[in-house]
Amino acid sequence: MTLLLDDRSVSSVLDPASLVEAIDRAIRLDAEAPADIPGRVNLSGGGRFFRIMPAVVPQSGVMGLKTFFGGGGVGVRYLIMLASIETGEVLATMDACYLTAARTAATSAVAARALGVKATRLGILGSGLEAETHLRTFAAVSEIDEIKVFSPNPASRDRLAGRLREELELPVVPVATAAAACADVDHVITATNTGYGGPIACESAWLRPGLHLSAIGSTHRDLRELDTAVFRRAGTLVFDADPEQIADESGDIREFVGEGGSLSAVLRLSDLLQGQAALPEDPQGDLTIFKSVGTALQDMVAAELVYRRSVEAGLGATWDDLAIPKSRR
Repeated sequence: MTLLLDDRSVSSVLDPASLVEAIDRAIRLDAEAPADIPGRVNLSGGGRFFRIMPAVVPQSGVMGLKTFFGGGGVGVRYLIMLASIETGEVLATMDACYLTAARTAATSAVAARALGVKATRLGILGSGLEAETHLRTFAAVSEIDEIKVFSPNPASRDRLAGRLREELELPVVPVATAAAACADVDHVITATNTGYGGPIACESAWLRPGLHLSAIGSTHRDLRELDTAVFRRAGTLVFDADPEQIADESGDIREFVGEGGSLSAVLRLSDLLQGQAALPEDPQGDLTIFKSVGTALQDMVAAELVYRRSVEAGLGATWDDLAIPKSRR
């Protein structure tokens, strides 16, 4: 049987704390039972894009892929297909919009923990789904005293702040400028959508020494969030994927490298968690930065958790053997 899950079902079973632990554990176990994850496939045409992220994850007993596609005027859609390594059957297909935002936030929390971040005051640039999942996640796994939210859309930042103030029972304050969101905080999260070729969302001058930065919005070579001076201040710079991949896909990192910036000291999150690398004892910069573009391992781990919990809760619609073996035809 194949389980068909819509976005509402997926979001109802993905609690932030469990997802943080699942992704942390999966990255650590990947040293013992490595997942097979090829480079993602990026296609385009007719003003649209189509990205495919496949993976085989032995530790979880699953294989599958996530695809997301679309573009201006039609929006972006996310879909995951999850199959059993043992039987080959399609276990589930699910809307992966909320899942993608939730696993991105969970990975940011894993990275912050690996870096020893003890932030109690958060500033976030952005008011969309990724901003929302990040605030929920850090509130679930950290002691947060205050959150400041900026979006260039006043109604959007007011709406997010009001909703999360009630939900999290924390002071969540909308602010009028990006600089204000970065002032007097320990941790800044950039979860922006500046648009292709859009403006820089965060300037180095706004960031105080000792601050931690989680940057998740620049996942396309034409998307920017941070000015390059931010990366030059990094005492510790951690990526969630291969540095060459991120240097090709992220507009922020492409610009930094294009200006002569070096990625030689970049640490991979997997190396930190698996004990293959250590944090610098004498960092040469005054910021810690986690730059994320997402991985298929994160997707499959989140999807497998969603599948198990949905089966237990009796959620979704079922389809009898959605993809039958060729031999049975």
